Amino acid sequence: MTKNKIPVRFNDKLNDKKECWKEYCSGYILSTLRIANRALNYPDFGKRYKYGTLRNEMNKLAKHGKILALPKECPKRFILPEWAHRPEYSCVQRTDKKGTVGRFDFLSYLESLDWSSPLAVHDLRLCFSVYQLNWKGIGWEYHKGSNSFSRRFDLTYPVSVQCYDTGSVMVNVKCSGRPFELDFDGLLSLTSLLGEVRNSLHALCIPEPMVWRIVQWHLNRDSKKIKGGGLDVNLTFRDFFEDSAQFYYKRSYGKMRAEVVQSPKRSIKEVFEDILNRDDYPKKEGS
Repeated sequence: MTKNKIPVRFNDKLNDKKECWKEYCSGYILSTLRIANRALNYPDFGKRYKYGTLRNEMNKLAKHGKILALPKECPKRFILPEWAHRPEYSCVQRTDKKGTVGRFDFLSYLESLDWSSPLAVHDLRLCFSVYQLNWKGIGWEYHKGSNSFSRRFDLTYPVSVQCYDTGSVMVNVKCSGRPFELDFDGLLSLTSLLGEVRNSLHALCIPEPMVWRIVQWHLNRDSKKIKGGGLDVNLTFRDFFEDSAQFYYKRSYGKMRAEVVQSPKRSIKEVFEDILNRDDYPKKEGS
């Protein structure tokens, strides 16, 4: 007795259905780019298609020159070929061997902007140690995976605090839109905020903020506001710098931002003293 074989016609229909699904995905990618009218990365296409399907179809479209990948970006973004003449994308080379588009002198563009604003810092992470965990009150959420408690405080800036069972306490200050300038007034504002955090914890065992250690912050300098908009660009350089460096257009503020992620790993007091005394240091010859 022979086993029933699947009819050839059924296999053909199944293959046709898969091909149609891929065509729909490719069409969806192209239409989404046209509607957005800007560079998009994978998450921007939503969850209509699985990541694997989306990635495979985008690779095929890029291979045939129907979309272009922006170079040296992480995460990778894609544009339509006809956008390559735009200033923000004209550094892109075609991948379909039909020639290259004109190059854009990005460094000259950066030099043309007004970068007279002072250095500032945002998105700070600070830590200190407390070996008495009984000071926490209500409102703390427990995280089993990390054996920690966390809580958010809406102070002058939004702040989140996470306490680990090792006694380490991490303070996160999200302030990309309102960075702290590295001058006397900016440091005073940051000190005031950290005082608010300490008072909100309601515990005498919390050390003074000046001894808290800066685990990480984003050092930045913003350009003046750009009339008519700036480049839709987000370039990250990790191969050429010990710290991660970025240039990107902050659309909500109409400014270009240069940013370096740093890990001082020193106390607030030590870092503040270096900043306030930096103009008193004798400059080295040739600097």
